[in-house]
Amino acid sequence: METFWKDAFKIAVLLNPGAVLAAFLALTGNRGAAFRRRIAALTALTTLAAGCVVLFSGTMIFSLLDINLNQFRVGGGIILMICAIMMVWGREDRISGGPVPDSSISVVPLAIPMAMGPGTTAGLIVIAGEHGSSGWECGTAVSALAAGVLVLFAVLTTGALSERWFNRTILSVITRLTGLFLSAIAAKMILIGVGNSL
Repeated sequence: METFWKDAFKIAVLLNPGAVLAAFLALTGNRGAAFRRRIAALTALTTLAAGCVVLFSGTMIFSLLDINLNQFRVGGGIILMICAIMMVWGREDRISGGPVPDSSISVVPLAIPMAMGPGTTAGLIVIAGEHGSSGWECGTAVSALAAGVLVLFAVLTTGALSERWFNRTILSVITRLTGLFLSAIAAKMILIGVGNSL
C-alpha cells in the first residue's frame, strides 16, 4: 500500500496538473461548464490510455533498444530535469489563440504532450521497471496511474472556479512549484541510475 501511495503521488506530479490547467483555461476560453467538463474527462481518459501503453510496453521497449533500467533512469532523469528547469524559469511551451471548439484539444496538446510528455513517459517506464510482472504488481502500478490521472481530472474540472479565484501570477507560481518537485524526482532518478551502474 505504501508503494501505491508513493507511485500515485509521483505520477500526479509527473502529469504536471498546474501547467495542464493553465493550457486548459487558455484553450477553453469562455466556453460553458459542460464543454469544459467534457474536455477534462476526455483529457483524463486519453492520459490514462497513453499511460497504460507506456506501463505495459516499457520492458519490450528496453529489449528492442538493448538498454537497461539504470541507463533509462539517467537518460529519462536528464530529460525530466530539463523540463523541470524550463517550468521553473517560466519557459514552458505556451499555447496561443482563442477558444477552440474542437474536442480534439483534449488529446493534443492537453493529454499529449502536456500531461504525457517525455518526462512523464520516462517516469512511468521507470515505475513499470521497478514493479514485477505479477498480476498484483501490475494492478498496483495501473491503480497508481489511475489515482494520478484522477488528481489531474479533479484539477481540470475545478478549472473554471480556479480561474475566478486565481490570476495568471498564482497559476504561474503553481507551475514553478511543480517544476521544483519534478527536479527533485529527476535528480533522484539520475543518482540512482548512476549509482547502480558504477
